[in-house]
Amino acid sequence: MTTSILLAQAETQTQNAENAGILELISSFFRRMDVLARPNELLDGLAQVPLIMAGVLVIVGLLCVLNGYRWHRWVVAILAFMGGLVLGSMLSGQMGKSAVIAVALGALCAIIATPLLKVAVAIFGGMTGAFIGANLWTAFYAEQADFHWAGAAMGFILMAMASFLLFRLVIVVFTSIGGAAMLIFGGITLLLHVEGWEPAIRETLSNHNLVIPMLLTVAAVGGFVLQSSWHPETLAKVNRNGPDNQ
Repeated sequence: MTTSILLAQAETQTQNAENAGILELISSFFRRMDVLARPNELLDGLAQVPLIMAGVLVIVGLLCVLNGYRWHRWVVAILAFMGGLVLGSMLSGQMGKSAVIAVALGALCAIIATPLLKVAVAIFGGMTGAFIGANLWTAFYAEQADFHWAGAAMGFILMAMASFLLFRLVIVVFTSIGGAAMLIFGGITLLLHVEGWEPAIRETLSNHNLVIPMLLTVAAVGGFVLQSSWHPETLAKVNRNGPDNQ
């Protein structure tokens, strides 16, 4: 009986540690969005992601890259749910770590995002622009990397405003780039979990800083080309009325 209790406590502590690691990874990402310029910190964070979540990231990322535009309503709802889940997990840390709070807040965000699709796309498109802007700023102004937030702010504003003029195009852009990030980061996490591969993976990606950005760029450009070829109206037509005419 005592052994069972101790095992249960150890399992709970391990789960709490994993959750804390994931939340720390997400919060550190929003503090410093130029993660592509810091591969060592990125790999340390990805190593804390559970194997199941890594698999989910790969599957969702692949679906977004291949055909995110067709399923953009579901993609926005899922992303809103995940964002609410993370926010709820942070809040629940101050309220007894209740999973009910996290799930409820995630469901609330998904429900709100569904009728406000145009606003949700502007937010997620802006976040994609911030990610691009922060990493480009650090790449071109490495000596001023602490001011990466300036590039992130410009990217956010540009993509958010563009979503109201080029709604369909922004959907393709953010599903391609976001899906590529989930696919590549999830794939790296899966490789890090393979016994005996982690040292070689870490050494390769740490010593060659351009590997991760190049993989992400190839996946994102491939997704953009595929989605644009399957939905040529995304590039040929400017949709000024947002999702109403979808």
